[in-house]
Amino acid sequence: VKIASQSIAHKSDVGGVALSLGSADSVAAAAARMAPLGDRVLVERMVDDAVAELIVGVVRDPQFGMALLLGAGGVLAELMSDTVTLLLPATRADIEHALRGLRVWRLVEGYRGRCGDGAAVVRAIEAVIAFADAHRDRLEELDINPLRVLPERAVAVDALIRFRTA
Repeated sequence: VKIASQSIAHKSDVGGVALSLGSADSVAAAAARMAPLGDRVLVERMVDDAVAELIVGVVRDPQFGMALLLGAGGVLAELMSDTVTLLLPATRADIEHALRGLRVWRLVEGYRGRCGDGAAVVRAIEAVIAFADAHRDRLEELDINPLRVLPERAVAVDALIRFRTA
C-alpha cells in the first residue's frame, strides 16, 4: 500500500508506504494510517526478491533537450550517487554501455549466486525512451524509482510523470 499523492516525492520518508501486508485487515489498517497524508492510496502486489533496484528517469534540460538518467535506485538512490546521464536519443548499445558503468549493475550481472534479468532492464529503459519520444512536446519529467530487477523480469514499482502545462 502506498499513498497516491503528487505532492509527496519520497513516500517512504513520510510513512506513505507499507510493505509485506498479509491480510485484508492489515491493508485496511495501513490505508487508514495513511489517510492524513492524502485522499488516495494505491494497493499493489508486493514485488519481492529483487536482485537490485534502479532509477530510470527522463528530464528536459533547457539547453540539451531530453536526457536519460540511470542509476542505483530505491531509498538509497541519493546516498549511493551511482548514476549516469545520457542525452536522448540513445541506442541499445549506449544503454548497455552506461549500465555496465554503474556499480549497482554488478548485482544484476551476478553477485553471491544471484543475478537479475539485464535484458528486461534494457527493454524497460527502451520503453521509457519510446514513451518520452512519443510525448516529447509535453513531457517535463519521468521518474521510475525503483525499477526492481528480479531474476526473471524487471518491474516498475513507483513512477512519477510530469507534463508541461499549456
